[in-house]
Amino acid sequence: MKNITLIALLTLIFSCSTDINEKETSQSKNVPEMRGKETNQSNIVTNFLYDVTSLENEESKNPIIKFQEIANTIAEKVILINKENIEYFLTEAIEYKYCVITTGDHTIVKIEDFNNCKQSGSWAACMPYAEGYIKKGKLIFEKDYSNNIIGRPDSQKRTAYLFN
Repeated sequence: MKNITLIALLTLIFSCSTDINEKETSQSKNVPEMRGKETNQSNIVTNFLYDVTSLENEESKNPIIKFQEIANTIAEKVILINKENIEYFLTEAIEYKYCVITTGDHTIVKIEDFNNCKQSGSWAACMPYAEGYIKKGKLIFEKDYSNNIIGRPDSQKRTAYLFN
């Protein structure tokens, strides 16, 4: 009976130790924990989260669409944003380490600073500073307040991807 108890105790200790080591390794690499099918650390999403300009190196026809496809499976939260829910979105997004917004298949921005925001009349909210790209044939880099990049509220699909 003592042997069984000892084996069970050792198994528990080693399994906890392994979990702690895996968490420390993940944190020390500063890599967001991705869920879903795509967990390759060198994917377009991870690259964009760490360096927005990495999108320029992407070889797909439309890297924004490729980002959306992968982000839909690995983001911790996905929110369709519009004027009616922008305040909810901003309150929710500030709790995450990374926030990316896409407009249709032509615009992508990463929020850089929620504290540096500018009041937007069209969005009726203080819109945070961001950087990203607008695709007009080729990718055009933009650094500005997010409302000036993602455009005014309209019928276009604007999707926010939240990651830790």
